[in-house]
Amino acid sequence: MKMSWIRGMGLLVATLGLAACGGPIEEDSVTDVASTEQALRMCDSQGRCATNEVCVGGPGGTCYPCNRYPQYCDLAR
Repeated sequence: MKMSWIRGMGLLVATLGLAACGGPIEEDSVTDVASTEQALRMCDSQGRCATNEVCVGGPGGTCYPCNRYPQYCDLAR
């Protein structure tokens, strides 16, 4: 009985330790991304952007700069 009590306490401490490591969710990063994307230029009527940018969404879409959003430039190639 003593051994099962020790195992139970170990499991409880491990569970609480894992739960405490998560910390609060930071919501600031979500609003930073949203405000950054609102500052991006729109593609022209033919779906073109400036040099080193890629148009996502066709004509009237959004121009993403390759240096800040490389994932969009990799998809366009």
